[in-house]
Amino acid sequence: MSRVPILGGSYNQASLIAGAQRAVNLYPERNSESAQAPVNITHYPRPGLRLLSTPPAGGQGRGLYTATNGDLYAVINQALYYIDPNFVWHQIGSLLTASTTPVYIADNGINALLVDGSAFGVNITLSSRTALAIADPNFLGGDRITFLNFFMLLNQPHSPNFYSTMAVSATFNALFFGSLTEWPGNCIAVIASEAALWVFGPYKGEVWADAGTSPFAFQVLSGVIIEHGLAGPYALGRQDVNVYWLSQSPEGARMAMRGAANAAQRISTHAIEHEWLTYAKVSDCIVQSYQIRGHAFILYHFPTVDRTWCFDEATQEWHEEAFYDVNGIQHRTRDTFMAYAYGKNVSLDWSNGNLYQRDETIFSDNGIPCVYIRGMPHLIGEEFERITLWRVIADMECGNVGNTPNPLVTLQLSRDRGRSFVTHSVQTMGKTGQYVAKPTFNRCGMAAYDIVAQLSWAADVKTALNGAFVVIEPHELDV
Repeated sequence: MSRVPILGGSYNQASLIAGAQRAVNLYPERNSESAQAPVNITHYPRPGLRLLSTPPAGGQGRGLYTATNGDLYAVINQALYYIDPNFVWHQIGSLLTASTTPVYIADNGINALLVDGSAFGVNITLSSRTALAIADPNFLGGDRITFLNFFMLLNQPHSPNFYSTMAVSATFNALFFGSLTEWPGNCIAVIASEAALWVFGPYKGEVWADAGTSPFAFQVLSGVIIEHGLAGPYALGRQDVNVYWLSQSPEGARMAMRGAANAAQRISTHAIEHEWLTYAKVSDCIVQSYQIRGHAFILYHFPTVDRTWCFDEATQEWHEEAFYDVNGIQHRTRDTFMAYAYGKNVSLDWSNGNLYQRDETIFSDNGIPCVYIRGMPHLIGEEFERITLWRVIADMECGNVGNTPNPLVTLQLSRDRGRSFVTHSVQTMGKTGQYVAKPTFNRCGMAAYDIVAQLSWAADVKTALNGAFVVIEPHELDV
């Protein structure tokens, strides 16, 4: 009997003969050497969604923001809400433009400004939680807004320019603006990280800093060019000191990038990029992030193709996140927008505006059990001889208390090198208290020389996966 370890994240290669390993709703975590764990990597379920509250009128969730004073704000359709610490919704204003695209908010400790890609915006007075349309004639709209060094900065749509408020103010000065200079094109987004302002066009980016100059305080850092532009205005996020985005450039597109210390680094793999190149549209990609239990997760949502991919900064690995409906159809995760508020990782449902907590003790999405899938490495005869897979034993955590009294795990097998899978059988994970249960699949059949195994389950109960043990018998080559 041999142990089959699973050492990383999702890695369906451009050619499946190299790798056909899916990781859906499971993320890998490296075990400390001092723990003397039986394996180097254990896979854990991504946090489930605990319903906190629903908006007074359901609709499309468009944005979620925690202000610097701790208040939580959300936008559903055109309605702007303050959500109190008991997660009760209070409508404080309305957006002027009907749309379904994301909104972004930034604040300076006194006022918060909201932009939605139109020529109109909203000014929120934080102390009174009142909201009014921005009436300043020097406000030119924006797709994205950020805060740095007492200024709120935003792009000017359909223009190479970006501009800012006056210091510690929600008013604008017509002379407070800058322009992309290193490459032709419009400024489509700005984001602040540490003491720098990252300014993106569709094919290149620049880094600006507060130089204290007049009339506009910000100046471009000489000689610093980000050679990867931005695929769309929402495909940009930040976690800790790093900036993350989906890129495009004059040479190509659809890589995930991480920016820090005025430089860009590719973080996507060839396998992930191969997947993204098959997508019909990526310009509507939405990047969000959250941190829980030491894992910084950066999510890339693709609304048009209905998929979500997640990068874990702690392990540098990727996995899919997914919501499966009652018919078993895979969709992108329901909670597209994320914030940390009132001591919880909160998130907003894009489809109905529900407010959730991302909770590691929950293994369902608002009552619908999460589906977990993990593919294994190829099992291949050493000399391409015919093989028989006699047994597969899943090395899983079993027996915990949960809302699924008799959780089941399914083994699927591929005999065509990962192109298609057929269900072999379903086994129990063990009932509550059966901590030494070992889901075992016998007589798994023969293959020409290559078998790929895949485990899946949908159970509202805590579990984890170390890998599997297999019994394989090779056969002599035909003469």
